[in-house]
Amino acid sequence: MPTSTPAALWVDCGAMLSVDQLVVLGDAIVTERRCGTTIDDLAAAVALAGARSGVRRLRAALALVRVGAGSPQETRARLAIVRAGLPEPELQVDVFDEAGRFVGRVDMAYPDERIVVEYEGDHHRTDAEQWGRDLRRYRAMERLGWTVVRWTKSDLDTPASGATDHLRALLVRRPERPRPLGGPTS
Repeated sequence: MPTSTPAALWVDCGAMLSVDQLVVLGDAIVTERRCGTTIDDLAAAVALAGARSGVRRLRAALALVRVGAGSPQETRARLAIVRAGLPEPELQVDVFDEAGRFVGRVDMAYPDERIVVEYEGDHHRTDAEQWGRDLRRYRAMERLGWTVVRWTKSDLDTPASGATDHLRALLVRRPERPRPLGGPTS
């Protein structure tokens, strides 16, 4: 049975989806190992698309696609950060304690400033086990000097929520910290 590649499917969606929806889909395609698709694969598929409908949206979206998004809402959060004129955070950052022990992986972070941005879907609130793990992980990070910023759907749906303004204020007040020599970098 003939099938399409993930990159070709992404290009086919160019005529139907918005730029943000294409970025969400592109992030998922290049992050999911089973897709076996890179950002270069998406770029090559766009180059082959010629002047077809949606190619401008595809080019705009391609510039924003990143490897590492853990969910569509994490992509939306990253886009909100970038569009607010803030530096782009690193994705899926591992945090270690002073002894090099793994503390947790976070959605987004500014390691030099020791700021974490976590998108919390409703399951983080409604699943008691998840809620407990999150709180313990956040406390451990805060003990290590990280600031944990928690966003929800309402932060993304309501620009007046001030989520990006809060993050901007944190980034301004947190001077860059030197990285320790010979230890973990996050």
